Amino acid sequence: MTSTNGSPSSGVTFRFKKIGPIDEAEMELGDLTLIAGRNNTGKTYLVYTLYGFLKLWRRGWPQLESILKATKVAESDSKLRPPVLDRIAAKALDSGQFKYAMDLATLSRERTEVIQAVAREFVETALDDVFSSPRKYFAESSLTVDLSNVFSDGQETLRSTTPAGEVLEFLYDGHHIVATSNWNEEERPGEYSISRVLDVLTSFREFTFPELALEPFVLSAERFGISLFYKELDFTKNRLVDLLQQMGDEKDRERFSPFFFIDQATSRYALPIKDNIDYTRSIGDLQKDRSELHEDKLFDDIKDMMDGYYRGENDDIQFRSKARKDRSFAIPLHRASSSARGLSDLYFFLRHVARKDHLLIIDEPESHLDTANQIQLARLLARCVRAGLKVLITTHSDYLIKEFNNLIMLSRSFADKGAVVKNLRYREDDFLVPESVRAYIAEEQTLRQCEVDDYGIDMPVFDETIDSINNVANELSSRLAEDVE
Repeated sequence: MTSTNGSPSSGVTFRFKKIGPIDEAEMELGDLTLIAGRNNTGKTYLVYTLYGFLKLWRRGWPQLESILKATKVAESDSKLRPPVLDRIAAKALDSGQFKYAMDLATLSRERTEVIQAVAREFVETALDDVFSSPRKYFAESSLTVDLSNVFSDGQETLRSTTPAGEVLEFLYDGHHIVATSNWNEEERPGEYSISRVLDVLTSFREFTFPELALEPFVLSAERFGISLFYKELDFTKNRLVDLLQQMGDEKDRERFSPFFFIDQATSRYALPIKDNIDYTRSIGDLQKDRSELHEDKLFDDIKDMMDGYYRGENDDIQFRSKARKDRSFAIPLHRASSSARGLSDLYFFLRHVARKDHLLIIDEPESHLDTANQIQLARLLARCVRAGLKVLITTHSDYLIKEFNNLIMLSRSFADKGAVVKNLRYREDDFLVPESVRAYIAEEQTLRQCEVDDYGIDMPVFDETIDSINNVANELSSRLAEDVE
């Protein structure tokens, strides 16, 4: 489905409670969002929760459609009623066009009621599946979503084209919502397919919740192992196992059931890892596609970093050197270096998959990269942002942060900027606008937001560690110097 209203709006804030090591945390997404911190501070828990929510919101799950059809007016209200937003979408299906009077206050209330009901239901019925963990571990968890005020007295429009070529259009002028669909006029109301219903609901959801019109794409920390064993991880079979488990009878040792055996014998993975495996296994089929960002040639940056490129052939992924003649080589990905394996998924994503509505999530992108390539990776991620992607990373790399700071400073004007940029070997468009960056430190069971200004990100967690080890080195060297004297 394509849209003409540009990239998604920013300004949505997620509030997490009692999720993994995190007691309570708040995170606003920027065009580039960074979460740093020591090990086991909850970074991955937050990222996986966000990924699961956005994916299920975007793609839908059974409970979501029922919420959109009937939601509580307030938390204490036991009565359910169809929200106005759902009625508008239904009328567009029935009649081809529907106009509904709605002031900004009513629209804001409707949006808030629906999204909070969805967030509650997500935690209660889907969060345990996202982590593939018992529901009891999330009994006290909660997620709330605060939406920005993206609608104003000005005109907001969204025009989408379905895979069948039919056009859906939504307009809001501050006073009315107008929904239009160009269904075949000969069709009688009610004779539309499930896919058409989903097209309307999905498109209308993107219009009324533009902050959440993001397609999450994840590269998990487990991508290195996935690149080694993706052939053995047949997830088509595992999906069947999941369905069998849902349909299974009572599973206990006294009353034997084959589903008990399946539960014990089948490996279970968190949703982002499952999706990462599925993506890696599908790379051969994806190569006929071109990403929306293909003309930006962002994947060439990875070619330069690795001095090679990737190609899927005969149900296998190869790493090929850029060298010519006798120095060239092509090897299976599982025989390539860990750095080459770690960047393969990103290479194929940028070349064949990436769209401007993607939220690219990378867990520890710097893993297995030398310091020079970490700096180059920071530049690549900034270029992804400028090309229209939103990027969210967790990181332990001081080099990434320092280079992001350099790119932020390059966004500002100063004397002889052109000559300075050329002398420092940057491109003219190598920059990050500070207003587009959000940065956090995970510590003490929460997230602490870092200040971002014209000089970059104030993230002392790395500086404190560097200062500490430098102080030790200075102390020891001074002691040795005293002995020499």
